[in-house]
This record gives sequence, C-alpha cells and structure tokens, in this order.
Amino acid sequence: MVSRSGSEGSSSEDDLDGSPSRVARQLRTLTTLVPNINQRDEMSILEDTCEYLRRIQAETEQIERELSPQGSTSGTQGAARPRIIRVETERVAERRFVVKMVWRRGAGVAGHVQRVIERLDVQMISVVVNETRPEEMLSTAFVKVKKGMRTTEEELHDLITSAAARYGLLS
Repeated sequence: MVSRSGSEGSSSEDDLDGSPSRVARQLRTLTTLVPNINQRDEMSILEDTCEYLRRIQAETEQIERELSPQGSTSGTQGAARPRIIRVETERVAERRFVVKMVWRRGAGVAGHVQRVIERLDVQMISVVVNETRPEEMLSTAFVKVKKGMRTTEEELHDLITSAAARYGLLS
C-alpha cells in the first residue's frame, strides 16, 4: 500500500496542482494559439485570450442567427425536416416529363428533395433550382423514364409523392 503525505508529492502531482512550470507551459501554449497577443506577462496573455474567446463566441452566435430559419418560431421542431409543399408533373414527349417541386427553404433541403427524384427509376436530364419566394424554392427536373416503362403524369406524380412521404418530406 502506498500512501503520500503532503510533503512527499511527485512531480506529476505538482503538475496537477498548478506548479510554475506547468503554468508557464500553458501560457506558452496560449501564446501560440491566440493571435495578436501583445505582451508576454501572464495577466496580458490571459486578458488577450479572454477577449479572443469572447470574439469567437460573438461570431459563432452571429453565424447561428444567420443560419437559423427566419420564420421558425417552433424551435428545432419546425426546422428539423424539410417539406415539399407541392409536386407537379407534365409529359413533354413520349418518355420525357417535367417534374416541379416547391419546397420550404433550409440548409441541406435541396439535397433531400433531389434524392426523391434520384431514387425513382428515371434518368435525370437536367435540374434547375430557383427561388420563388424568400422562404420557398422550386426544383424543376427534366426526366426520362426507362424504355418499355409506360408511365402517365399521374403515375409519376404518385411515385414521387410516395417516395417523398417515405423520406418524411411531405407537408
């Protein structure tokens, strides 16, 4: 059994207690991490570090405010899932269709909406995304169904809406 009295501490114990060498190492680390430290005394290093951390926190809060959905009052619940508001399909040629989807704007939503079409058994010819209102976007996709696949506008519409429902994207 090993016991230690207060006067018999090891050097690792001193490091945990805040020995001058450990404090000096930590201050040197701060001077390498924090930009624009003007003076090398301990108090100035700590003050510059605190000011730097306050600036980072303020910038982070500003970025979070800019990225948060503007119309959401229900907190994270309202912004949690993207929503497709409307789906329209129109035949333009034998196996070619135009698919229009209106959806609520948000970070990463375009990818979710695009995946709905990608998961269908169709070839995407082109996709255009436009803003219709500040809070809404419109994806217009020109698609071609596979050869031998007979699909009507209504059937394609049903395929899209059922895929969107599976992904939890319908309003």
